Amino acid sequence: MNSWKKSIQIAATYIGTVVGAGFASGQEIIAFFTLYGHAGTFGILLSTILFVWLGYKMMWLAHQLRTPSYESFNQRLFGNIAGRAINLFVFLTLFGVTTVMLAGAGSILEEQFQIPYLVGSAGTVLIALLILRKGLEQLMAVNSIVVPAMLLFTLLILIDGSATLPLSTEFPHFEGLLWKSILYISFNLAMAQSVLIPIGFSVRDPVVLLRGAIVGGICLGFMLIVIHTAMLANWQEVRYLDVPILFITDGWNRWLQLFLVFVLFSEIFTTLISNVFGIGQQMRELFQVPETTSYLFLFGTAFVLCLIGYSELLMFLYPLFGYLGLATLLRITWPGRALRR
Repeated sequence: MNSWKKSIQIAATYIGTVVGAGFASGQEIIAFFTLYGHAGTFGILLSTILFVWLGYKMMWLAHQLRTPSYESFNQRLFGNIAGRAINLFVFLTLFGVTTVMLAGAGSILEEQFQIPYLVGSAGTVLIALLILRKGLEQLMAVNSIVVPAMLLFTLLILIDGSATLPLSTEFPHFEGLLWKSILYISFNLAMAQSVLIPIGFSVRDPVVLLRGAIVGGICLGFMLIVIHTAMLANWQEVRYLDVPILFITDGWNRWLQLFLVFVLFSEIFTTLISNVFGIGQQMRELFQVPETTSYLFLFGTAFVLCLIGYSELLMFLYPLFGYLGLATLLRITWPGRALRR
């Protein structure tokens, strides 16, 4: 029973790291899948399989190689020189997404509760610091609370009837879906390194890791398919919206609207703390600095950069990181010589 509990915690942490502002708003799902109409459903099925297989492969490799952070993990996989280049990319990915999430948290609190943008961002930093000081176990505990709320929100969309496929819809582009699905996975797995590798290192039983990857991957696929079909059914109305999920939930009552805000903020928050945790582990290995010091430095820098604005950061960084993550995805798929060493 305890091993199953650990697997559920791993699955929740995996989901919480992948699901961020772009996912929750529906914007990310439209860009990668719904743009291709009904064919996007096959892209989601492929992504679900890859989430399970490659998520487990990453944790299993960290378990076999005995690498506690993505710093040592990538150096074992790629060698010293290429590994340092990959680690720089992972650092930039995690730090860039951290900045986007912090800006997103400030934007949501400002729009929904009229809390000044900088005050909301600063408050988010303080809460994150309190949780991060407790380590990996507290990180998994937070995700174990937040992820069920995400799944409940997805079920509400399903029950509401928004997630129904239309009989016919015209879509302009079908080619490139396979490539977009692979880019989606490469970006998310590059980001998920921050927590999957420490989990793979710390958990002794590979079966626990496998169950966590299966549950996490299937739940991610379920949420993707529900939101995708809801977007598809309302394509003409949502295709140009910045936060298309708000159109889907527009008819919900006030309490359910507040629940949506809670889910959006929570999804941003879990991605934020997962990324900072991963970078903190790397900085501890490289510079032998206390984790709290590295967290303060990272949040301070991200706080300054989030002045640029949420949407500007998201539109620039996400596509770039998807392309840069391909090397990591391919190396995880065929680790070869790294395991023999």
